[in-house]
Amino acid sequence: MNIENCVFNLKEQMKIDKEFFWNNPEKGRCEFKTAGYIKKRLQEIGYKDINTNIYETGIVVTLKGKEKGPCILFRSDMDAVVMDETGRTKHTCGHDSHMTILLSLAQILIDNKDKIKGTVKLVFQPDEEGDAGAKFMLEKGVLENPKVDKAFAIHVWSEFKEDEIAVKEGTVMASSDPYDITVYGKGGHAAMPEKCIDTIYIANKIGIALKEMAKLDVDIDEKVITGITAISGGKTNNVIPDTVHMKGICRTNNNEIRKETKKKIVETVETISKSMGGGAEVKFLVEYPVTVNSKEESREVQEISRRVVSRVITDYQTTTSEDFSYYLQKVPGCMIFVGCTKNKFYPQHSENFTVGENPILIGTQIFYEIAKKYLM
Repeated sequence: MNIENCVFNLKEQMKIDKEFFWNNPEKGRCEFKTAGYIKKRLQEIGYKDINTNIYETGIVVTLKGKEKGPCILFRSDMDAVVMDETGRTKHTCGHDSHMTILLSLAQILIDNKDKIKGTVKLVFQPDEEGDAGAKFMLEKGVLENPKVDKAFAIHVWSEFKEDEIAVKEGTVMASSDPYDITVYGKGGHAAMPEKCIDTIYIANKIGIALKEMAKLDVDIDEKVITGITAISGGKTNNVIPDTVHMKGICRTNNNEIRKETKKKIVETVETISKSMGGGAEVKFLVEYPVTVNSKEESREVQEISRRVVSRVITDYQTTTSEDFSYYLQKVPGCMIFVGCTKNKFYPQHSENFTVGENPILIGTQIFYEIAKKYLM
């Protein structure tokens, strides 16, 4: 990896920042300690134009150069992963590293303020893991005043080794559409099923049908992942319940297929339940669009990345999702994957997932290179 001194010299502060975030994980819209620490650090660095409490805990800081130029946005997510039903949180997706990278960039930019031609927006965004905080940040005007011209985000990524970066033009991450299903029937004694409308049986039929709807052995842009992930209904052995509750999710890498699949899910659920004498309701929850990197900016970041790391992957695409997709629906830019696996592979969201210092150095250098490209 090729890291400049101005980045490498922040190594000790990076350790301090990351340690704080790692030790203080907070779920979406509850990142109060996190936001307080970020504000304090930005003030110490020398920033004055700091807007806080955007969508509860979000922070936007603006740095204007002496000369006119584009407005470039750099974004970090803030929330930790909720690991289980107890509400326990842990930074097992790398957001602690993302915040550390953005704070490091903030220091480098203010040290080079006289060279900036244009405006930098640094966005610390809450609730990426929960309710798509990006959507609400945009509704609060994060892309306006001044108007953002390009937007960039980094995600440390366990699928790649340290000193590797993945940047693909076009579709790079899938949509995510979780849904709840309520099945209605007629409960009663399990000894007299002919006098009931069996919600458990209806739910089983729905679960099988939705699983069979998935398209897995096809090109990734045609892929559909859907099915039931949770089901609850009934309390005892000899009673058929009136209702059954189900949870599921749909992922696609094509917005048109996404639209068609969501419609088909509703039609399938309603048709099966009605044909068996019952009823059902499908409710889609938070929605994450397909993440689509713009062509020109992706190619420029690929070229930038080749100066920093030993390997740049240009064809990687995943069925995981990211709410940075909302930014990229409005302005050109790209999501950049920075490899973080050093020895043993642990996937994102696993208990053993961690990020070392090298990906943070690389991520900071990449952001700095982007800033130099468009603003210096």
